Amino acid sequence: MKHSKFFPVMLLASSLVSTADDRVKALPEPDRMWIEEEVIYIISDRERDIFLDLKTQEERDLFKKAFWDRRDPNSATLENEFMTEHYRRLEYAIRMLGRDSTRPGWKTDRGRYYIILGEPADIQRYDGSNEVVTIELWIYRGDTKSGLPPRFNLLFFKDNDIGEYKLYHPFGDGPHALLHDGFGLRTNQNQALDLLETISVDLAKASVTIDLTAPTADMFLARNTRDPLLEQVRPSMSVDRNLAEIEEYPVKKVNTDYLDGYLKFGNRVSADYSFNYIGSRSTFAVLLGPDATPFIHYSIEIAPEHLTLEMNEDRTAYYTTLQASLELRNRDGQLLAVTENQPFLQLTVSQFDQAKAYPFAYRDSFPVLPGDYQVNVILRNRASKQYTVAEASVSAPAIASTPALGDLVLASKLDDVLDASEETYKTFQLGSIEIDPVVEDAFTVGSTIHVVSQVMNATPADKVRFTLIAGDSVLHSEEKNVLVPATGVVTGGLPLLGVEPGDYGIRVELLDGAGSVVDTRNRSVRVSPRTSIARAAFVYRHSFGVELPGLLDMTLGEQLMVQGRIDEAEAKLRRAVAADNPQLAMAKWKLASALLFKREADEALSLLLPLQQDYANQIEVVEGLGFSYYIKESFNEAAPFLEQAKSLRPPDTSLLNALGDCYQRLSNPAKAKENFELSLQLNPQQEGVKARLKMLSGA
Repeated sequence: MKHSKFFPVMLLASSLVSTADDRVKALPEPDRMWIEEEVIYIISDRERDIFLDLKTQEERDLFKKAFWDRRDPNSATLENEFMTEHYRRLEYAIRMLGRDSTRPGWKTDRGRYYIILGEPADIQRYDGSNEVVTIELWIYRGDTKSGLPPRFNLLFFKDNDIGEYKLYHPFGDGPHALLHDGFGLRTNQNQALDLLETISVDLAKASVTIDLTAPTADMFLARNTRDPLLEQVRPSMSVDRNLAEIEEYPVKKVNTDYLDGYLKFGNRVSADYSFNYIGSRSTFAVLLGPDATPFIHYSIEIAPEHLTLEMNEDRTAYYTTLQASLELRNRDGQLLAVTENQPFLQLTVSQFDQAKAYPFAYRDSFPVLPGDYQVNVILRNRASKQYTVAEASVSAPAIASTPALGDLVLASKLDDVLDASEETYKTFQLGSIEIDPVVEDAFTVGSTIHVVSQVMNATPADKVRFTLIAGDSVLHSEEKNVLVPATGVVTGGLPLLGVEPGDYGIRVELLDGAGSVVDTRNRSVRVSPRTSIARAAFVYRHSFGVELPGLLDMTLGEQLMVQGRIDEAEAKLRRAVAADNPQLAMAKWKLASALLFKREADEALSLLLPLQQDYANQIEVVEGLGFSYYIKESFNEAAPFLEQAKSLRPPDTSLLNALGDCYQRLSNPAKAKENFELSLQLNPQQEGVKARLKMLSGA
């Protein structure tokens, strides 16, 4: 094309890049056609690059589904209207717009822009029988929210009435190119524009601009004409920008954060979720529970358009099942705990109508030992196969011996739960105070910042001062007497009346009876210029069962075991077993595991044998019995349990080596060799096992 040298490079990239990428050639034919033909004009460079890096057909199929889902204008309907319209445009381009070309219709200029923009609001055709060559003038109403002009045109012409329609470019072609025998006017565009204006004012405008609403100031070289736009001979300088905006139009409308989620988190979820990442907002806080145990509380908020629910058969309710998985790691990356909760959500039609304009919040809490942690929560929606991830670094304080403040929680409101006792501990609830936490610490002008903390080891003379700060200036301050309930909760309210939008600080100080500051906590807060901020209207709150006898001690005992703090773990687990909760049989096999670390096999057996009948296939019970008998050197009793454990879960080297030793002592060298060899496959660096095998091979 004569005008191609004037186009931005990006306008040609999508049609050229596919021929230069060896990854395309390696694709199966349907996938190659999809990336090179079907979506070539509407896929972003990033989406294309990730698709070409996928290794399996399953991944490519899931990517395609996510690609179309992200473009679906109404996920509540069974039909994906965007995809249907796209393939209609593609079929029309192939069937109708390639008739005068040796190329497929989708490759032609008219085909490209028809696929991108769809049907024009108006088409003016000039058949080349008079002064002008064969021309089609397409006029569109633009989507201004996506950067397109409110009215714009695309002009396609047959150069010298030969070949296929080409996209006209005002700089690269010029008005003379639209005229029969216009070559002689290439140095006199004034005259060429005059001739076009006598044929059609619309055609003359299209020869100098794409944006039909462009101001006259965008043109230059004045002429005498009745139309202000045509007082300029030279084309608008915005032409290339307009073309670039049109090319980018299909991509700009799509949120591609699902690609970030796939790259960062895709390996943490099953394949059917991997390309369905949705963004979320979250907040984490550490609040103290029973016996001053730190609990990590968190709230994850999902935008209403991302909460997909299914409707039941009689169309009276919406529902889905969530899966919330939490991983707790220390700062070295060691996995300390994993929890999972699968709540069932159900809303009536009226509840759904009320909630669908506001975020959904999932809230939960989990006890931890004092320390520094990395928390990772994956929240899955089984109805839509979508997932989101919330992460945070948190510090859980050790039990204080002097007066101290806990974490600050900022809330949009505090509710008084009338039926709660002073010793109630639930997710974002301390005693009778239920907290509605704010994510991203944002408030509106005129609202009130509710600040929540806990006071440890306070005396009746102590006070807490809450202060709103702008730089070095105090905007508001209030003091509260410390009337500490069992939970230690203390709250303050900081009004934002008359406060300008911007960033501010919150300072909370614990004062002793003499007015001296003994502890301070600080937090940043943002006051938004918006009149309102959408808060979660539909909240699912799950709480750790502190009321269940033994559960808290067992959970903390497990964390101590993972950290190798066996004596402390044993003490916690003994308390859990002593609670005598019939729903907590696992506390017994966890205590048995701690005892086996200390080779106290007799007590471990006393815990495990009563569980054998009811938990015949529970790996911890079966393996525990095997190791208990092994430690007691009762190899005949140990081997069957260790063999069963081997079948219940992929064995580790300790189980294989114990089983190999059992068989060697029972004069069964073949079975001993089999297990030692399997152990070496898992870890070849076991010199003692190699020596055993050498001895067995020489026997």
